[in-house]
Amino acid sequence: MPRPTVVVTRPAGQSRQLTEALSAAGLDVLGFPLLAIGPAADEGPLRAALAQLADFALVVFVSPNAVAFALDALAQVQDKPAPRWPEAVPLAVVGPASVAALAERGIAAPACRVIAPAGSHAHEADGAGLADNGDGADNENGNGNGNDSSNGNDGGDTRFDSEALWQQIDSQLGAAALAGRQVLIVRGNGGRDWLAERLRGAGAEVRAVEAYRRSVPAPGSMQWQAVRDGLKPGAPPQAWLLTSSEAVRNLDGMAREALSPQELAGLRQVQCIAPHARIAEQAAALGFAHVLRAAPGDEGLLAACRQWAQAHAGPPAPMPAPASAPSAVATVAPPPPALPDNASSAISSTTPTKADRVTQEHTATAPPATSPPPAAPPARGAARVSPWWLLLVLLILAIGGGFWWLQNRVEHLTQELARRQQSNDALVQETRVLSRNAQDTVKELQAKVGALDGQLGEARDKQSALEQVYQDLMRNRDDWEIAEIQQLLTNAGQQLQLTGNVQVALAALQSADTRLARTDKPQYNLLRRAIARDVARMKAVPDTDLTGAAIKLDEAINQVDTLPLLSSERMLERSEADARKAEATTRAEAKPDKGNTKNVARSAAAPSVGNAVAGWFGGLWDSVRDELTQVIRIRRVDDAQALLLTGDQGWFLRENVKLRLLNARLALLSRNEPVFRNDLAAAQAMIGRYFDTKSRRVQAALTLLKQAQAGAVSVQLPTMAESLGALQALKKE
Repeated sequence: MPRPTVVVTRPAGQSRQLTEALSAAGLDVLGFPLLAIGPAADEGPLRAALAQLADFALVVFVSPNAVAFALDALAQVQDKPAPRWPEAVPLAVVGPASVAALAERGIAAPACRVIAPAGSHAHEADGAGLADNGDGADNENGNGNGNDSSNGNDGGDTRFDSEALWQQIDSQLGAAALAGRQVLIVRGNGGRDWLAERLRGAGAEVRAVEAYRRSVPAPGSMQWQAVRDGLKPGAPPQAWLLTSSEAVRNLDGMAREALSPQELAGLRQVQCIAPHARIAEQAAALGFAHVLRAAPGDEGLLAACRQWAQAHAGPPAPMPAPASAPSAVATVAPPPPALPDNASSAISSTTPTKADRVTQEHTATAPPATSPPPAAPPARGAARVSPWWLLLVLLILAIGGGFWWLQNRVEHLTQELARRQQSNDALVQETRVLSRNAQDTVKELQAKVGALDGQLGEARDKQSALEQVYQDLMRNRDDWEIAEIQQLLTNAGQQLQLTGNVQVALAALQSADTRLARTDKPQYNLLRRAIARDVARMKAVPDTDLTGAAIKLDEAINQVDTLPLLSSERMLERSEADARKAEATTRAEAKPDKGNTKNVARSAAAPSVGNAVAGWFGGLWDSVRDELTQVIRIRRVDDAQALLLTGDQGWFLRENVKLRLLNARLALLSRNEPVFRNDLAAAQAMIGRYFDTKSRRVQAALTLLKQAQAGAVSVQLPTMAESLGALQALKKE
């Protein structure tokens, strides 16, 4: 009967000891990894945490892979061939394989305090090959993969999981030692946070970092073909070792994509062996019908595989009885010739069925050749013929024995060759997985190298820019002085063209000449001569008080609203008439006082009654004259339209006059003399036509306008073209 096959699903490179043990137990092994283990995508957080180990109250490793990757990173951080763990920082692991992994790195009691579930240290002492369920994945603390998992199928109390580890942490350290302090959890990517939540509940500040990365591998076509061959009718029975919940999920996903519905249904009916209750529950939930619980570790898996193999192999076949008289054969036939040691061992290792078949053939053919004829009487030449028959029997037995030995030897060699072929296939598959991982690593490195090349190009560009800036900064002092003088003269020339400010241009030229004189270099002589000529031209420009003229225009604009119009004559008010009467009375009373000496003489000659009558008539005449002067006023007006302006028209007239004056002011500041004189003349004409020119206010406004017109003298401003030309010639040299 063909031997059963055990499918090992651990990651490539982590199932060697279990594979050898299964092969030694007489089972065929097929490697079919369901997980791929690799370094974390970003090791920065892990290195940063390992650089601060002394700050943590506890460090938890969720699997042997976490131990291996973290300690390798610690050795690089410490820049030492072997990592050195701080004695004051305790460690916590989930099972015996992690304890063994720490011990291989020299981290063990009593030098370091290692906290693990009960029984972990005993398992580590008994068997060094014990793995955390063999797949190298996280405990469910990290990802729910059942690593260092709990009790086996014997119903014992041994548990290697997060719950058992938390009991040990709580009993050995206690919540008081963790409250307010940092706890580091080293794990893989993803997973549940059961242990982290318990630590946070105890008041600890949990910091989880990824030490490695798990991914779904891509089995080759030969591996899938081996799985399909095992699912065919009449094929040897298969048992799948499912050592993590994530591996079960990966198997279900990959099988849905690679197998047909009939093959998938057959896969769900194969025997599954799980070392953890949570893995078994996951397999049952995904439709796997036959799940066998095993004890934790390689020993538990090996025992479960042997138990399953014995149940499927059946009892051994009974030895068949000889067909003819063995006693006669034993007495007649001599003992077989001596065979080599390897032949005897090969004969002893053959199956009983084939040995019985060969024995029956030999015993059936031997009696006719060795039995004497019963009816023939002894003859005279019988003594000479009997030895030949004996030699013939011996020859037949020797040929049969040799054929039997060769048959067994060939069968043994065939079985050995098949076993080695399967082992080589497994190694080839693992090599392919490792090669694929190496290719992925090479691709990642190539991507990183490409990124580094891009950064190197950027660095080169920045270096070129810095070199250019450095060269600009290292320009000599003469270049900087020429550039500053050019900027100074350019700004002064623009100011001269826009505003006509000769003083600013003159100051700029004098400042440039002072700087050139301070350097005292011969190559600046031509430039200084050009600047001197421009300075002389600037000084020859007559001074024009444009600001004073603008101020006079502003004053005239402010007085426009108070200037009286010809059309604004009105009757005097009663108060003004009373005031004028009082003034006239005062003047009348003052006249008698002036001729007081003459009145004394007259008073002596005339009577007092006459004086009173004369005074009364004089006062009456003055009153009548004043009233007539207020009623009738005689003036000469050349333009009759000036008297016909209404109140609204008078307002518009004043605004037009102010607009003319504002335009004249803008033209003055912009040195536009024609516009200035036209607007100023128009404003003067409007004032002389519509306003009362006899008024002192109107006369004062006209005087201001004449002064502004006289102060705005047209001057042809020089340019700084000669100095700028000499500067450009100097720069070209």
